[in-house]
Amino acid sequence: MATLPIAARMSRLIALALAFGALAHAQVPAATPSALDGVDAYAAMDLANAWKGQAVTSYVTPQAVHFAFPDGRQVEVALPDDVMLVSVAPFLVNTHPCLTHYMSGCQGELVDAPFHVRAVLGDGTVVIDEVRATMANGFVDLWLPRGQAIELTFELDGYQTVGLVTTHGDSPTCITTLQLSRAGG
Repeated sequence: MATLPIAARMSRLIALALAFGALAHAQVPAATPSALDGVDAYAAMDLANAWKGQAVTSYVTPQAVHFAFPDGRQVEVALPDDVMLVSVAPFLVNTHPCLTHYMSGCQGELVDAPFHVRAVLGDGTVVIDEVRATMANGFVDLWLPRGQAIELTFELDGYQTVGLVTTHGDSPTCITTLQLSRAGG
């Protein structure tokens, strides 16, 4: 099974941490096609999430991050060959049906919720085991290895949900079906 070597994962985590830190301390660029010049898929997702509420439509497929601007211009930023983005909104009561994640439109129920997230491949390899907070849109973006069936577990304050996602060329990028219930109950 193809998984990222630990050194590659650590390198990407460090790069993401630096990018998030830079975005936190810098102005988010205006929502224009030129702001996407030379950015990779990770940075494109950061911008798409930051631009929610602006006049740009953004969504992610298994192949690319897509942007449609009011003037008709469109930009696609290809996802890496080895990983795919799956955006997950665990919920208690309210959800919406969705297969393609629209960063410009999708809204999950639980905002800024610090979930313990665990992602395990079919062979038992753990690819994520850490606390990740949902963003302002109620979603957690997960970069997962391609071509896999992955068991996801989300836990928060005695509540838990477990579900299976896939990362194939036709897999959903928006997961809104993971309803939380009392753990062990």
